[in-house]
Amino acid sequence: MRITGVASTDLFAGTVARPLQLIRVTLASAGDGMIRADGTPVTVRVEGPGVTTPRPVSCPVPRPGAERTAEVPVAVAAPHAPGSTLQATAIAEAGGPSGSVVRAELAGQITVAATGWTMWMVSHFHYDPVWWNTQGQFTESRLLLPDETGRLPDARTAFELVRLHLEEARRDPDYKFVLAEIDYLKPHFDAHPEDRADLLDFIASGRIEIVGGSYNEPNTNLTSAESTIRNAIYGLGYQRDVLGAAPSTAWMLDAFGHDPGYPGLMAAAGLTESAWARGPFHQWGPNRSVGDNTRMQFASEFEWLSPDGNGLLTAYMPNHYGAGWVTQEAADLAAAERAAYGQFALLAPVAATRNVLLPVGADHVIPSRWATEIYRDWNSRYVWPRFVTAVPSEFFAAVRRDAARRDVWITPQTRDMNPVYPGKDVSYIDTKQGQRAAEIAVEDGERLATLAWLAGAEYPAEGLDKAWRQLAFGAHHDAITGTEGDQVYLDLLAGWR
Repeated sequence: MRITGVASTDLFAGTVARPLQLIRVTLASAGDGMIRADGTPVTVRVEGPGVTTPRPVSCPVPRPGAERTAEVPVAVAAPHAPGSTLQATAIAEAGGPSGSVVRAELAGQITVAATGWTMWMVSHFHYDPVWWNTQGQFTESRLLLPDETGRLPDARTAFELVRLHLEEARRDPDYKFVLAEIDYLKPHFDAHPEDRADLLDFIASGRIEIVGGSYNEPNTNLTSAESTIRNAIYGLGYQRDVLGAAPSTAWMLDAFGHDPGYPGLMAAAGLTESAWARGPFHQWGPNRSVGDNTRMQFASEFEWLSPDGNGLLTAYMPNHYGAGWVTQEAADLAAAERAAYGQFALLAPVAATRNVLLPVGADHVIPSRWATEIYRDWNSRYVWPRFVTAVPSEFFAAVRRDAARRDVWITPQTRDMNPVYPGKDVSYIDTKQGQRAAEIAVEDGERLATLAWLAGAEYPAEGLDKAWRQLAFGAHHDAITGTEGDQVYLDLLAGWR
């Protein structure tokens, strides 16, 4: 038996009051030898200046030709701060022939890790009312065919998605998720009264968080400021006054570009945060475009300021809004936890505080089957980092607390977030021209109608209301940008005309 590796981790066991950093010690069998691989225990500890093992770890001896890794919890004495390196020796001992003791040692270097890290796993599904299909097909009707194993696809229609996420919340008290756009929320609320009581109860209890603060996810760098304001009025009016929610996060996951004045307008509407995946970097984020999040120019959390000085605490998603969906694709819980930890390892180096936002979802998808299982199992074994099911307001509150407690500066950023990227795959010009021409016509019509009303004419409230709703719909990031399929394109052009 010999020790082939000593490696520090950022994992901690023990308790919050006395966390113990886990050191991975790799044992290898020397082949035919002194210890039979019949369950004979081997005790492993790590010792050195400032490093002690309160309780050695016991594990079976690896079989000949095989390796086994033991996670050894060690206490690091003050004043060794996170990031400092210490010399330590891993020691493994086991009973040998005739009562002898077999001992192996390996000197190495460990890096002291930081406690207090939490990854907030937010379950969601991103929904597009227009894209490669129409609102009707995306919302309530689509032919679903099983694959060769009999499994239905993860992507479903909006009505089915709301039902499935509600069912998961009913089944599992640890499950939380977000709902956003009005273009599926209102149709579902109207068409499925049997879900209303649970939906409203989950909102009131914090198990569902309504996010967005607008009618949909508009591409505000292609619309007028008035259009952005009306989008927020229609969205917040429904979310607050019909659903009784208190949205605080502009959940603009997939919008391709953001007007520099957008954070100020949403702050004026009463929102305090925003979160999105496309913006100051490549459309897929730095990790998927250049393979390295550390090339970001600033932390993933920042104060996004408008030219008027108002703004929103913002979380940019370096690994995109589908980052956590790798857990759903895992074959078992252990693989799902490795995938979640892999995301944490990529996101933590660019986080402003010791809090990481992991969006667990993708386009039109069902609940991830491992979300709450990860939460329960991981935290039963590790004190830090914690992986918790959450909603965005919990993440942002933790960022503010940690920044205040450790005096972390949340940097201000003021810029057009993604000024160049106008769409995806294709980009029609008449969609942009049609939206802007219609916005101007409706704004002029409102002014003239007001003058006519003062002179005694009837004010065309219903017509203007319908026009603004059509413009809110057309401002969607897959509509005005011109990324949609042919049928959707024709439908949108008819609406603008």
